[in-house]
Amino acid sequence: MKILFASDLDGTLIYSRNSMGVNVAEEELVEVEKINGKPYSFMTQTSHQALLNIGSSAFFLPVTTRTQAQYERVTGIFDGAASPQYAVISNGAVILENGKPVKEWSEEIRQQCISKKTVVETLLPLIKRYFSEEWVLNIKQADDWFVYLIIDRAGFPDDKLASYVQVFRKIGWSMSLQGRKLYFMPESITKAGAMEWVKARLSAEYVVAAGDSLLDLNLLESADKGFLAVHGEAFRNNAAISSHIQITEQSGIKAGEEILAHVANIAQQQG
Repeated sequence: MKILFASDLDGTLIYSRNSMGVNVAEEELVEVEKINGKPYSFMTQTSHQALLNIGSSAFFLPVTTRTQAQYERVTGIFDGAASPQYAVISNGAVILENGKPVKEWSEEIRQQCISKKTVVETLLPLIKRYFSEEWVLNIKQADDWFVYLIIDRAGFPDDKLASYVQVFRKIGWSMSLQGRKLYFMPESITKAGAMEWVKARLSAEYVVAAGDSLLDLNLLESADKGFLAVHGEAFRNNAAISSHIQITEQSGIKAGEEILAHVANIAQQQG
């Protein structure tokens, strides 16, 4: 049986020092990303080796909100070997095939966004109207696909998040708060949609998915088996999930180890 392991990266498989969540000895860590020449993201030796081993029994599909430039920084995750044949980036707006964007996929997504008027140009004036607050530190665009705010987390009014979500949902945008980033995502851009395209391309018969945020839920729901990190935004917000989605017992970087151990067992059983 051909198995596809589709997983979010940040906060699921890889972690910054601030997001590790547990004390991990320095000798346990494997550096998987540098920013400005400095180590930024890590896995444990156990999870890193487990991910490399999975390649013999399942196709690994990275599924991330990162842009192509941001994704290409995570070279250490592959330990010098070739990157996976496919990667889903920009939350599903772009699919990479052997490192190059699949043009027809992104063109279709762009047309959907235009027809639904969920393009960045129409969103920015609304963001500036609703979020002219001191806790907004910066407004960034991800290759003209979506927008995210860098915020002062301590100053963010958590009690207003639900009302913000309702306002933007009515005009076709979902919101997701992940640490210091507040995402605004067009409803046409989903990780699940892109994963399904890759699944069909590979003729995969079984999908295992992993994630931690609200933006990952559609991916997990579309899989045959899903794993949701207990420390993530989705669990903290009591998001409704189906019975085939399992919550991790471990949190932080150790959740990555747990997820990969489960995937290895599933690959062995299904293979």
